[in-house]
Amino acid sequence: MSANKAIMLTPGPTPLPPSVSNAMARPILHHRTKEFGELFDYMIREMQYVYRTKNSVLMMTTSGTGAMESAVVNLLSPGDKAIVHSTGAFGDRFVKIIETYGLKPVVIKEEWGHAADVKKLIKALEENKDVKAVFFQHTDTSTGVVNDVKALAHAVREHSAAVVVLDTVSALAAEPLETDAWDVDVAVTGSQKGLMNAPGLAFAAVSERAWKVVETAKLPKFYFDWRTMRKSLKDSETPYTPGVTLVMGQAEALRLIRQEGIENVWKRTAELSDYTRAWAKEQGLALFAKDPAHILTALKLPEGVDGQALIEEILREEGISIAGGQVHLKGKIIRIAHLGFISKSDLDAGFAALEKRLSRVRA
Repeated sequence: MSANKAIMLTPGPTPLPPSVSNAMARPILHHRTKEFGELFDYMIREMQYVYRTKNSVLMMTTSGTGAMESAVVNLLSPGDKAIVHSTGAFGDRFVKIIETYGLKPVVIKEEWGHAADVKKLIKALEENKDVKAVFFQHTDTSTGVVNDVKALAHAVREHSAAVVVLDTVSALAAEPLETDAWDVDVAVTGSQKGLMNAPGLAFAAVSERAWKVVETAKLPKFYFDWRTMRKSLKDSETPYTPGVTLVMGQAEALRLIRQEGIENVWKRTAELSDYTRAWAKEQGLALFAKDPAHILTALKLPEGVDGQALIEEILREEGISIAGGQVHLKGKIIRIAHLGFISKSDLDAGFAALEKRLSRVRA
């Protein structure tokens, strides 16, 4: 790898602001102290600000996938019916998690690159009146799409008594989200994307409607039991040992987000998205997503270009990380992120590295 500064244009992990790295380098705190409790309480309050919610926010020391699994086990019982509206690899992950616990979800699959069709969701809701929960993504980084969360949540509320479960792992603190105003019951996320922290923390915002469902859910759980986590909130702590250094980093990242203002964070992400797409248009590179998100730009590669070899060469020679395609899109697309602490100068470096190599193909 180049000796130059490493640049990350990946949709998670994303780069860390220097003050976040410095916060995690401070002497570690014991997690059963007043000092840690005050930091933990601050972090939870600021997460409510980012989520735009007054609901309970729970913290787990796990990945975003752990938060997804926690939603499944805390909301469902054996024999329950759930709907998953999948728009890519991470919607499919919800399906796999639910199936792992012996349930058979009703799956609505969209063609990769297309957002969730509300009409399809309404049809599934009308055909499955006894559905307990509906799961979908805010954004899916595998395809670069964004879903209309407000419209999807409204459809669930109008046509069922199900709880709305949103995976906003890659979207929170990057794409607009109004958890309470849009009537989202559960929103799960991870620390390593828009929240500008290292990987290892996950969060769940849980509505009072969802808590009623939690009280009757019978799937097995221990570490991921939300009831235990909720009881610990009043004592300013977690049930089990948390990632203390990650909490220190997250508190600082949230301070930066509050300082900038969440609406300005959304605006900045959108502006970087527009900047990237203007460059892509100049290069003759087409967007993969028909309903593109602001968090990243997925681009189709010219015929004859091996996307995997391309990004590996750029990382090896210039220290710039760009994401490739996943599953059947591996080698066919690249994904350039512009969320979190990613800057315009970072993007420019990535663009230059791509231009240099794509010019060989066009020569």
